[in-house]
Amino acid sequence: MKKRSAPFASKKFPRTASLPLLLTALATSAAAAEPATALPANVDREFLEKLVSRVNQSESELKDLKAQMAMKNGETASAMPAAPQFPNLQFHGFADISYHWSSREGINNASGVPYNPPGTHSGNSFYTGEFDLFLQSQLAEDLSVLNETVIASSTENEWGLDVERLMLSWTPSEYFNVDFGRFHTAMGYYNTAYHHGTWFQNAVGRPNFLEYEDAGGLLPVHSVGLSIHGAIPSGGLNAAYFFEVANGRNYNTMSGQVQNVADNNSGKAINVQLIAKPDWLTSSQFGVGAYHDFLSPEGLANTDEWIFSAHGIYHTALWEFMAEGFLIRHRMSGDRAHYTPLAYAQIARKFGKFTPYARFTYANASANDLIYTTILNQAGVHYGPSLGIRYDFSTYAALKLQYDYAHDSGFHNGSEVTVQAAFTF
Repeated sequence: MKKRSAPFASKKFPRTASLPLLLTALATSAAAAEPATALPANVDREFLEKLVSRVNQSESELKDLKAQMAMKNGETASAMPAAPQFPNLQFHGFADISYHWSSREGINNASGVPYNPPGTHSGNSFYTGEFDLFLQSQLAEDLSVLNETVIASSTENEWGLDVERLMLSWTPSEYFNVDFGRFHTAMGYYNTAYHHGTWFQNAVGRPNFLEYEDAGGLLPVHSVGLSIHGAIPSGGLNAAYFFEVANGRNYNTMSGQVQNVADNNSGKAINVQLIAKPDWLTSSQFGVGAYHDFLSPEGLANTDEWIFSAHGIYHTALWEFMAEGFLIRHRMSGDRAHYTPLAYAQIARKFGKFTPYARFTYANASANDLIYTTILNQAGVHYGPSLGIRYDFSTYAALKLQYDYAHDSGFHNGSEVTVQAAFTF
């Protein structure tokens, strides 16, 4: 490395190689001398003051130069800690490409493909899944923005763009945090742990009833509103809370769309979730919650909706066990209450790069609930097992093979096979 001349070199003063001798002489004189007025007559006081000032300046410049060289070499200069730079933007992408075969027609399936309409061959096709663009920008120490935009193709082979998450987050403390915008409803575990990137989850898709609104899911997995959450002082219980106020879900269309801009009634959905991660059972999480909304389905009476949830999770580097249950209660004006139970259990074990897994899903949408019979067309009993294996052939890419058998009352029962390549970048 080529040496650089000292930036503080001067014709009037010695270079840095002579600084130790000067400092020693100055220190000796200072220790033995009387006050400044008593300096020997042959010592130029002004010269010494200038010399000391120049030495101090030289030392300061030398420290700055060392700090710059350390930062250039990727090191952290202890004398000059780097100040955070805002905004700090991070970008990630997720996508999946699959082959899907199904013996069923005209119904939703468990592979993530919304429909297999009669007269088409979508039950024996290659297909592109969601192209997920994830952005997060730190605006200040306690302020950030998160955006997740998905580009996906429909069964009509047309591309569409959806802003799945867009929220401003304020995080002043571990006990009180606020998200404002569109987010995944804090309902249970799966919906907050796994978002739109299939690379994160072992299976090729979500449990049927947890599919997104426009793919036939039975739950309001997205919300537009306000989410307040944080830790609850609880010792080794490690408890936390979520409290959310949002527009809720519009049940006027087959998709049960998310109300991004306008709510179709003046009522607001209220969601409360409590979770705990106890010290006495490491790698575990337990939670309960309740969600309430007033529905105004087109052509039907106003409906009171309650959704109760509970989950238990055990997740380590090798093992994964997830179990969740939901109970939906709908009561239309002038009618009795109707109940829809939903549940799934999943277990997985990692062996090196391979992770075999199994899942069982159950949903019983009440045949007396007009929301499911006349709008969502999801009434009936739906259940079946899923068996699969994931192979992480690269750090950021995985290959999955999954078999599903589905029973649907009133529809065709049958088998499905999906091969999926999921990756992140």
